[in-house]
Amino acid sequence: RSFGQVTRQLGPNQYEVREPYRRDYRLADRPDLGGISLEQRADPDFFYMNDGAGHFTREPLGHNPRFVDEAGKQLTDEPEYFGLAAMFVDLNNDGAPDLYVANDFEDPDQYWVNDGRGHFRLAPWYAVRATSNSGMAIAVGDVNRDGAPDLFEVDMLSRDTKRLKTEIPTHTAVLKQPGTGSDRPQMQRNTLQLNRGDGTFAEIARYAGLGASGWTWSTEFLDVDLDGWEDILVGTGHVSDIMDGDTQYRLRNLMSSGAAGGSGFDWRRMLFDYPPLKLPNMAFRNRGDLTFEDASTRWRFDLGPDISHGMALADLDGDGDLDVVINRLGSPAAVLRNDATAPRVEVRLRGKAPNTAGIGSRVTVIDVGAQHHAPLPSAHLPIQEREIIAGGSYLSSSAASLTFATGAAAHVRIEVDWRDGARSVIDSALPNREYEVIESSTANAARLTSHVAVLPLFKDVSSQLGGHEHVEPLFNDYARQPLLPGALSQLGPGVAWADIDGDGLEDLVVGTGRTGTLTWFKNLGSRLQAASIKYPPAVGDLTTVLSSPLGILAGVSSYEQLSADAVRSTPSVVLYSAKNSKAISVIPGDRASTGPLALADYDGNGALDLFVGGRVIPGGYPVPASSRLYRSVNGSFVPDSVNDRLLGDVGLVSAAEFTDLNGDGWPDLVLAIEWNEIRVFINNHGRFTASVFPGLSGVTSRWNGIATGDLDNDGRLDIVATSWGRNTDYSAGPDDPLYLYWGFFSGSGRPEFLLARRDPRLKGIAPVESFDRLVAAFPALPRRIPGFTAYADATIDRVIGSRRAEAVLTATTLDNMAFLNRGDHFEARVLPPDAQFAPAFYAGVADFDGDGNEDVFLSQNFFATAVPTPRFDAGRSLLLRGDGAGGLQPVDGEHSGLIVYGEQRGAAYADYDGDGRLDLVVSENGAATKLFHNVGATPGLRVRVVGPPGNPTGIGTQLQLHYGDTAGPVREIQAGSGYWSQNGGVQVLGHTRKPTALWIRWPGGREQVLPLTVGQREITIRPQK
Repeated sequence: RSFGQVTRQLGPNQYEVREPYRRDYRLADRPDLGGISLEQRADPDFFYMNDGAGHFTREPLGHNPRFVDEAGKQLTDEPEYFGLAAMFVDLNNDGAPDLYVANDFEDPDQYWVNDGRGHFRLAPWYAVRATSNSGMAIAVGDVNRDGAPDLFEVDMLSRDTKRLKTEIPTHTAVLKQPGTGSDRPQMQRNTLQLNRGDGTFAEIARYAGLGASGWTWSTEFLDVDLDGWEDILVGTGHVSDIMDGDTQYRLRNLMSSGAAGGSGFDWRRMLFDYPPLKLPNMAFRNRGDLTFEDASTRWRFDLGPDISHGMALADLDGDGDLDVVINRLGSPAAVLRNDATAPRVEVRLRGKAPNTAGIGSRVTVIDVGAQHHAPLPSAHLPIQEREIIAGGSYLSSSAASLTFATGAAAHVRIEVDWRDGARSVIDSALPNREYEVIESSTANAARLTSHVAVLPLFKDVSSQLGGHEHVEPLFNDYARQPLLPGALSQLGPGVAWADIDGDGLEDLVVGTGRTGTLTWFKNLGSRLQAASIKYPPAVGDLTTVLSSPLGILAGVSSYEQLSADAVRSTPSVVLYSAKNSKAISVIPGDRASTGPLALADYDGNGALDLFVGGRVIPGGYPVPASSRLYRSVNGSFVPDSVNDRLLGDVGLVSAAEFTDLNGDGWPDLVLAIEWNEIRVFINNHGRFTASVFPGLSGVTSRWNGIATGDLDNDGRLDIVATSWGRNTDYSAGPDDPLYLYWGFFSGSGRPEFLLARRDPRLKGIAPVESFDRLVAAFPALPRRIPGFTAYADATIDRVIGSRRAEAVLTATTLDNMAFLNRGDHFEARVLPPDAQFAPAFYAGVADFDGDGNEDVFLSQNFFATAVPTPRFDAGRSLLLRGDGAGGLQPVDGEHSGLIVYGEQRGAAYADYDGDGRLDLVVSENGAATKLFHNVGATPGLRVRVVGPPGNPTGIGTQLQLHYGDTAGPVREIQAGSGYWSQNGGVQVLGHTRKPTALWIRWPGGREQVLPLTVGQREITIRPQK
């Protein structure tokens, strides 16, 4: 029934459901849709309390102090959601069973946290950042064997490339609003919630290779091959493929013709017009590295297409491994015997009445040669933990028995933590045995579960910024170019640390979006305070912000301008005065919208020259943009016509940095370019040459940010480059890259493009966009390709038609990377898995913990994805601790203290309070700026460089601590690095030994060594005349 039939209007934007329909429909406020929606009503959830004598009493969820929302308030109404699965399981390791409810359609999932006394509170928004849309079933296991339970939820996204294009998702995707980060969006795909161990989860199904399994009803964790790592089984299929696009379009046309007086259509028979959707069941093998591979055929779990609903596990043949029973619609039930041959132990519990099966108890099996969690030496199994759970599967409940791998161990230790806190231990359990553990009054002492307070490295002191938020008005990028992979209007802001007012203290400058104002926070010595100067509103988004001898330089984006004249009239770079509120244009508008800026004295005249990067041609993505170089002459920037020849149509420059890669004292230019390589231009006394380095050449990506630093303490500057990570819909590799075809395909005169990749089914390259989205961009496409099925079988050449592509761009990786400088080549290294869970933008290389080795900080997340693409929100900023040999290990947020859940952009480090520790500022697009004070690092040596008037902070100077005959990492002072930002000029060099001297390489190449005294905390250096 239509909205108008079911509701009546009471006034402007006010409606109510008509009386006859109130039992079946409700109105729901949907701010994400910009209005209200009509929803079918469901039954309220029932919660029954057991009195221990077999009697159950229903307790309502609404108006009941037992159930409260995120804010601790009682629910005002009974939730009416289409629940398909509910599971009691201890998700936060506090010993009490929490409750997770998976709901269908647009209904939100509910994660109820148990306080240990039977009272439940909805988990805060940041605990789970996104869920499946049509949550069919859930399973809980420990995918990485870190002792923290993870949660897998299944949905309906197709895994095969044909149905992925013939089906239309059932959920409503909408344009993402800037600054909306505290909601919990739903996505029509499977979700894997990786438990961080602090009550929060990172959603990594796409990283794990589990994002799609077709229309899925049931799922279970089971270590099928008994290698110690839990695998995943799913049951799939449905009576009708109601997502079939061709059928939907045909029925829509029939209904429209009937309404117009045509032949009409009996809507009651609609379901029978859809094709059947029998699918093969799937098994995913856990590789032990947070990724899974399809083992359905190898393990004989694929019985052919069917409709599988309920699934349960039990040891049916008494051999100690768990077999599988699947209920299949219209087919006999499937009984699958597990023929694993690896050694194992089976554990059953006999608990005290009335909990005789030990429900809620946790069983741990330990190879006594491996008393630690993963990662592990290959000779040992990981520690295996599992909770006894009753029910929770889709319409199913497995037997209360567990099977654990024993590998090559002669014996293992079995620990049972009972629900009441007691513990039972079997010290020398033998493999290939079944153990029944009986709960008794003589149980061992319980495992200590008290949480040890951790002093984090950083403390959040954002209150000093007075609630500052970045301004980002909504701009609909897709009205101009419908197939953009993400919004280019939400890429800022940048931030900078610099002594703006000349008092010797580094202040903070934060960029803004269109209509907002640049903000300057004055450094008062131990804290920051907003300066009294109020700058005029920005005519476009400010991109990079930098300090110069002239004042504050800011790039200005012209991307949101809608005409060529408006683009040209928007200044590329403006100069903000440190003395008054004036802002003047210093670089005129160009054809390309400005992105990164960088400063360095690249011609050796003692003054800072300027690079201006072309980020994108407004409305012309991905046509290569030109970038510019400007020499500083008598206090003004003059175009460098000679070097500019290298930068014509260089590409979509995301980030830039002047840095001396070859150690000759002259700053080279390094560019991160979207759909291109990391480009290096070597500086030969003011003349740049495009250089090709093995290890960088051929490694193309959608690069975001770039930074340099000495990660392996060899005296050479390495490169850290940020991209989109592996938790995306499409992977990329040298042998299977992503392609971007662009040209003038429709003859409209505006550049158009198609994202594509190789489709093994078609044995060719095919577009990855959905057919309906493609038709919106190319309205004439149905004349050649009549529908969804035809499109699913079309390669890129058929889709493009007779017009050829102007160029084909590639991405051979989407990894966030480090490139170690080996002098004549670079050695590529992929950053750790935690760094691949989300896109990264800023990268900062510095010694944040004061141990004498350079670390890396990454800003993460991107929410402004294309309308049908789920946002990338699995990051919360990340610190990687360096080992001095090029290795980097993630530091969890609980220990680093660096937790930012929004979409982070520019960031920068500086020791703003002079305590010898590097602090951090992290910006968020459309949200609050975060300031973190370093409270845990070992204080290092503060080095202040006083340069000539044209380069007062010594940009381009390199510093290194010497320890007699050995040395620490090289640090370079830069203006413009990471992502659209500037780190502080006063450097802090960490050390754990006693440094004897400070080595300096000045701009131009002259070297100097200054002795240090024992315990020296600070030094000011000036270039010798």
